[in-house]
Formats: sequence, C-alpha cells, structure tokens
Amino acid sequence: MAKVIIVGQKHLSTPNLPRNSRHILIRPKPFPTGRYPIEKIWYPLSSFFPWQPVWGRYQAIHSFNKILYTNKPWFITFEDHRFLYRNPQNQGEAAIYELLNNRLVLENCHKLIAISDYAKLRLIKRIEGWKIKEKISKKLDVIHPSFPVRVNESKLYHQQQNLQLIFIGNHIARKGGVVALRLAKKAEKLGLPITLHIISDLGHGSGVPTDFPDETKYVEDLKLLDLNNVVFHKNLPNDKVLELLSQSHFQLMATLHDTYGYSIIEGFSVATPAITTNVCALPEFIRHGENGYILNLPINEIRHWSNWLYEEKTKTNEYWEILNSTYDYLAEQALQQIIQFLDRSDKREHYEFLSAGALAQAQIVHNSEKQNELFDELYAAAARE
Repeated sequence: MAKVIIVGQKHLSTPNLPRNSRHILIRPKPFPTGRYPIEKIWYPLSSFFPWQPVWGRYQAIHSFNKILYTNKPWFITFEDHRFLYRNPQNQGEAAIYELLNNRLVLENCHKLIAISDYAKLRLIKRIEGWKIKEKISKKLDVIHPSFPVRVNESKLYHQQQNLQLIFIGNHIARKGGVVALRLAKKAEKLGLPITLHIISDLGHGSGVPTDFPDETKYVEDLKLLDLNNVVFHKNLPNDKVLELLSQSHFQLMATLHDTYGYSIIEGFSVATPAITTNVCALPEFIRHGENGYILNLPINEIRHWSNWLYEEKTKTNEYWEILNSTYDYLAEQALQQIIQFLDRSDKREHYEFLSAGALAQAQIVHNSEKQNELFDELYAAAARE
C-alpha cells in the first residue's frame, strides 16, 4: 500500500482518480491557505511544492493540470495543452518555463495521461517543433474519466408519456442551454409531446468561452424558461441530478465548446443516451445512432467550432449574428432529429438500442471499478521504485 499525494485542479481529479483505492490518497491544503494561494503571486510558484508534506513519507504524486518540480515518481493528468508553461513575458520567465516543461521528460515523470484523444491531440499540436516532443510522446496515454455505473439494464420507452429531455450545464449558452430553449419553443409551436428540464445557474456573457459578452443579447432566450414545456430546476444536488437523468429519455447538450462533457458520461451510467455536437472529445464516446445523436457543426483541425471568434472580435455585431444563427441552426437540427425519432414505427426498439449503447459505453470505457484497478496498479508500480 502506497501513500499518494493528489495535487492540482480538483474538478478534474474527481472523475480521474480511483474511487475505492487500496492506497492512501492524500490531498494537502493549498499553501498558503485561504483566499490567496501562492499561485496568485506568480502562477509557476505552485509547481515548486511550497506545501511539500515533509511530516510524512509518501511514494508517488498524481497531479492534475499542473507540472511539478519533484524527484518523487509522479503522474500528470490533463484535459488539454494549457498545463504547459508558455508565452513567457521576459527572459527570466522563459528560463523557468523551460525548466518546468522539461520536467515532463525526466524518468520520475512516469506517464502523461490525457483524458481524451482530443486532449492528446491538443498537446501534440502545442509541442510541435519542441526538442522534447519525441520523449513526451512516448509517455502519452489516454485514460477516459470514469463514474460508478448505477444500473444493470437499458431503459424501456413508454410512448404514453412526453419525451423527456434534460439539459445540464452552468453555462447556459456555451453548453447548449440556449439551443435547448429554442428547441422547446419550436416544439411547443408544433404541438410536439416534449418536456425539457433545465439544470443550470444560467452563467452567460462576458468571461464565458464562445459567449457574446453583452448579456442583454440573451434576455429573450432566458424568457423561454417560462414556457409550458420547460421545467427550470436551477442547481440541484448530484443525487437529484442523477434521478432526473435516469427519468429522462435523452440528455441534450448542443455545446459550442466543451473539453469533455462529464454529464454525458453520468447520463450513460444510468443508460440515458445523449444528443450533442461533434466538437472536442464528444465524438470519441458518442456514436450517432448507437448511443445517441450527433449534431454537426463546422469544425477545424483541432475539433473546435470553426466560427468561434476571440478577444475583441467577440464584441462585434458580426459575432452575435454568427452565434444567433448557430443557436438556431442547432435547435433546428435537434428538432428534426427528435421528429425523426418520434415518427419511427420502431421507436420503442430503437430507443432501447440507444439506451443499451449508452450503458455499454459506461460499462466498458468509463467504469470506475475498472479504472480503479488500473490506477492502483500504476501507483503500486511507482511505489516499488
């Protein structure tokens, strides 16, 4: 049994750690504690272990989105290339950034774990031309996030009830909640038997990737929360979210950008298929017509929505027109997909097939019991050094 220190971003670590490890996992408090951890002074300082627990022995370290300066065996799990130190402002920073990035090729860095092929692609693209590319590439592995699989059988489709859709996402626009609301409006006009559940704190506007910074542009969309076929839940505890997911026929996440999409996997864990877009990592675990449906956006070579504008360009009327038309485009795609489903003569059998596909994906690729053993073996091997 080893003692393993867990550091870095907590939101990433939860679905990418063993759930019932035979080892002792220790998460130290940030240093200094309180509102101002040391990275607030200068971000790279947190890589130099100011919190190193000298009070006890430990055998390995698992870091999340954070390069470490350590001589202990360690692993790093990442969601894209942003954990690298890059774009230095002066020669001093350039030297420190190179020193830290080069820690990845040392022997005590056992493995770089991408949470998806998309994350792996982003890293390889970023280190193109770097001297350390070949050595880093040899250590790269993909281990998908995992969750407990909560059911043993696929779901049945009962035609007597409304089609239950659910959107989960704190960023209502980026994640596809605006698309879901526009879909609900279209469905109501057509008299389609659909109920849409929204779980969100409605974050939108400035500071949210892909969003238009002027929040007033979203006022009319947010009024759609009052539609008769929409149920707004705001924030719910996770057990209630899972309960709603299990009661829903499809999870709808027509996102413009999402590095992974954990809620989709949680939906799969209760055999709920998904309707989502073809960006980033999503096509790696959602297969059209097998465990859900894919809504197609134009994407570039790194699987990002190709019409996404950045920085000052996001404030232009041109960008709002792009966003507005894209929300409509995705809402119409989703609507047509749902109409096709409702019009199927074999929709009961087809839905059960989709549900079985969602559950199989959770059981085979995202099963926390299987990932638990995998990580425990990695930790054990590191502890033997």
